[in-house]
Amino acid sequence: MNVALKILEKKALGKLRKDKRSINSDNPYEEWVDVGKNGKTKRKKRERPIPEGLSRNDAKILRKVRKRAYRWDQGFGCCCFGFRFGWSAIIGLVPVVGDAIELLMSLALIKSASKVDGGLPKRLYSMMVTNIIIDFATGFVPLIGDLVDVFYRANTRNAWLLDAYLSEKAKALREGALQDPDTGNKIRVPSELQVAPGDRDVEQGVESMAMAEPARSTPAVVPPARTPAPRGNAPPPSASRTATTPGRSLTGQRPGGGPWDPRDR
Repeated sequence: MNVALKILEKKALGKLRKDKRSINSDNPYEEWVDVGKNGKTKRKKRERPIPEGLSRNDAKILRKVRKRAYRWDQGFGCCCFGFRFGWSAIIGLVPVVGDAIELLMSLALIKSASKVDGGLPKRLYSMMVTNIIIDFATGFVPLIGDLVDVFYRANTRNAWLLDAYLSEKAKALREGALQDPDTGNKIRVPSELQVAPGDRDVEQGVESMAMAEPARSTPAVVPPARTPAPRGNAPPPSASRTATTPGRSLTGQRPGGGPWDPRDR
């Protein structure tokens, strides 16, 4: 496990050195892409995609760290001077108390980043803490410290460190092995870093239609309603129901004669 983390650490730092982007000025949460519409190409801003192959936990943490780092360091723009600043610079203007709040915010960001599967490599974790210490120390210098805080952007630096690490981790998970950049040797991805198929993150949180579609069930067969027979076709009353009581008649006469009885009506 330690060997695997060291290899991922080397590859992540190598990726940051290889890319010519500035890790303290590029937006870690959003990116500009070319979109073609009606034969014209336009620039559109969108959320940066999550590397394919990460677990839901790692993807969730990466999105959270990216978004918070952007809000704290680059959430607002200045049209007059052409630079961006965030809540970290605004809160840092308050003497002592502002610097303490800014420190707690940055430490909370590192704590969230360290909850990825398998944890963070020690060197990357130390680099994140160092960025915060430098930012916190310069904040005590009046005026100059606030300007340094605007341009140093410790949270953005830490977000790019996490992004580089998880990008290399996702690549290793897709390939099923880690390759040491120094020796070229390959080792199997440790079980602590492996991701179950059902725990993989779906891009931008959109699940497949097969998972979202409800199960189809066969509708129950409803028996047809019984239609009552018309009255004209009703069978004649049975003889048992038309038979009169022996010894009585509707005409008032007793069969075989005899005195009239009122009950015969």
